[in-house]
Amino acid sequence: MPRERAIAQAPAQDPGDRARARAVRRWRVHGRGRRLGLLVCLCLGWGMTGGARAEEASFTAQVSTQEITLDDMVQLTITLARDARESYRGYSRPDFRDFDVLHQGQAESTQLSIVNGQQSVRIVEQHIYLLKPRHKGACVIPVAVAHLGSRELRTSELKVTVHPAGKKPAAPLASPGQGQGLGQGLPLDPFGAGLIPVPETARGDEDLFIEARADKSSVYLGEPVVVSWWIYTQSDILRYRSTAEPKHDDFWSEDLFVPSGPLGWDRAEVKGRSYQAALLLKRALFPLKSGRLTVTPLEAEVTTLQSAFYPSGSVVRGSRPVMVEVKPLPASGRPDGFEPTNVGRFELEAGVDRDKIKADESLTLKVTVRGEGNIRNVRLRKLDRVTGFRVYEPATSERVEHTSDGVRGERVYTYLLQPELGGDLVLPAVSLAYFDPRERHYGLARSNPIAVHVEGDPRQLLQAKNVQSNENILGSRLRLLRNKHHLSSRLGERILRGPILVAALAVPPGLMLTLLAGNALRAVLRRETEGRKRRRARAAARRRLRTAEGYIKAQRPADFFAECVRSIYEHLEFRLGVKCEALTLVELRQLLLRRGVDEQLATQLVDELESSDFARFAPSASGAAEMREALRRVRGLLVAIERARVQEVAA
Repeated sequence: MPRERAIAQAPAQDPGDRARARAVRRWRVHGRGRRLGLLVCLCLGWGMTGGARAEEASFTAQVSTQEITLDDMVQLTITLARDARESYRGYSRPDFRDFDVLHQGQAESTQLSIVNGQQSVRIVEQHIYLLKPRHKGACVIPVAVAHLGSRELRTSELKVTVHPAGKKPAAPLASPGQGQGLGQGLPLDPFGAGLIPVPETARGDEDLFIEARADKSSVYLGEPVVVSWWIYTQSDILRYRSTAEPKHDDFWSEDLFVPSGPLGWDRAEVKGRSYQAALLLKRALFPLKSGRLTVTPLEAEVTTLQSAFYPSGSVVRGSRPVMVEVKPLPASGRPDGFEPTNVGRFELEAGVDRDKIKADESLTLKVTVRGEGNIRNVRLRKLDRVTGFRVYEPATSERVEHTSDGVRGERVYTYLLQPELGGDLVLPAVSLAYFDPRERHYGLARSNPIAVHVEGDPRQLLQAKNVQSNENILGSRLRLLRNKHHLSSRLGERILRGPILVAALAVPPGLMLTLLAGNALRAVLRRETEGRKRRRARAAARRRLRTAEGYIKAQRPADFFAECVRSIYEHLEFRLGVKCEALTLVELRQLLLRRGVDEQLATQLVDELESSDFARFAPSASGAAEMREALRRVRGLLVAIERARVQEVAA
């Protein structure tokens, strides 16, 4: 974890950096202790006469600091210590109205005590939240509620003072000894994308899983929701391949992180078990419509070091779908000319390339919109008419910066203005109406008016141009058109009347005759003749005998004699035209004699087939010498079959 070590050892330049460095150090120290999984405290009390008494339950909440800036974060830790024998009916987190929850995690430990032979178990449960304020001033953290048996425990209400962004609070972010309890440290994302999320749906016994996490579950239309996909594993990953990218058709998407090389790993703890976690993908999604929208799962095929030795070494894992509730923009307070895509926090700046121009020159007005939000889709109110100027359609350009929290940047509109009046003129202020989802109200960004002096009267120049436009300044350079009644080129005439026409007419019949001749040649080649049958039979016999020779070298007599039998039957089928393998040896001998085969040859064929069948089922009795002698006999029989005179069957 080089990044954590660097953050923890770097000098803190501001309270926010010091708090994050302390959080990293606490995470490293605490991570080693939490591997034990169970804290066993053997308290042997010799002066006690009674059994172990259950300690009173405690339910407390504390923050890492009580003063932060608007662009900083505060960590809330809620601790519940209870007796394991007491009925626990659940926990309700605070209703955060003044904060956005950037991250939440949970840690739990068990304490076992034995006093005078009496055993007691105490469970310490902590809920950790990383909060970012929504507004400046006094922000309240409401109470949390825990239900134990018939009792209801409540934490105290906490208040945090939020200063404007950039203005550092006078008090330090956290005292040196504060927040050293269980679960105070959370792992930092090595890519600077925030904290590694603690999966909410994980059971803790999985070896490999993918987690999808959205920073907000409810947003306004056009407000970005940052979704990150993480992979958690307890074994080294040898191969990773994405099989299904998440789909979000109802969102405008901006990639905040896409791995360009090997995945970067860091340690994380899930339900008391140690995992290696890596960020797979991170996107800022801007909803395009209101309602309940869904981001489909990310699926990947993964091969780990443990599963690589199994036949199906790869496994497919998928994240859960992400549900986002998108609220429509409020109707109250909406200014005129508001564009629904202008959601975020923006500021406006306008300027010209010069403030003094001549009547025949043009002016460039540059309007720059800066801020955070969907900067690519920010829309200015159309600038149609400006008193004293003619306005042309603007050219636009944008510079987008992807941060760990979302998207920010600037969009520049460049207008070309042509003066229509002379003297001292004023370009009016340009305004941009937007909705701020953090403050939950509409805002208006406005530039300052710009004074411009135009030397001369553009109207007089326009009249002079109109007078000059009536003069024919090209009269001496124009030539009259000459009409011709025939073509100036004779190429077409040569084609239509020369030998090229004869050749062009002869090409189609020639092609037709060539096709007919080719079809006739293919029909002849496909015709089945005695010579073709003989050649095909000889080729099949040669293949069989070559295979049989290979079986001799491999000492496989059963396969050798099987090939010999097949070669004899195939050659007989070629000469007789009858499927001989279906006949018994007696029937085969009678068939050969009826077809005019010499009696001696018929006897040799039947004897060879009979001895080969016997050798197939008693292969241990045949050595290499016997198999080579059988191969010689089979070759001779195949030649004899081909030379034998066979009578045709009467129709």
